[in-house]
Amino acid sequence: MVSPQDLERLASLVGYDRMLAIDAVARANGVAPADVERALSAHLGGGGAAAPQEHTSGPSIPDVPAPPKAVDRLDLSQFRYGYDPTADAKARRSQVSQAIRCPTCGSALGIPDVRPIKVTCPACAATHTFSD
Repeated sequence: MVSPQDLERLASLVGYDRMLAIDAVARANGVAPADVERALSAHLGGGGAAAPQEHTSGPSIPDVPAPPKAVDRLDLSQFRYGYDPTADAKARRSQVSQAIRCPTCGSALGIPDVRPIKVTCPACAATHTFSD
């Protein structure tokens, strides 16, 4: 029901990433996520790889990244915006005054000087609040 390639990919993931991938594999194969989890458990148990201990008495909570401690500021002149000719996009670009790195994935983010600011990274969807 689940291909060995999918099981290997699922075995390499942990936490929330694994949960999302299990759901996607279940939808693609037309089976329940519980069936995919059982196949993965059997794959991990039979393959000799140590399975991470994720299953406890309650639902597992994904790893939450720590809030950013220091802002990694970047030189704004080295970045180029994606092309979007709308007036709304031009207004947003005019507000950008700094470039910082996403603490989760390292993508460059253009932000205004407003503090505190809550930013959702378009690359990894992590949300961080920057205060300085």
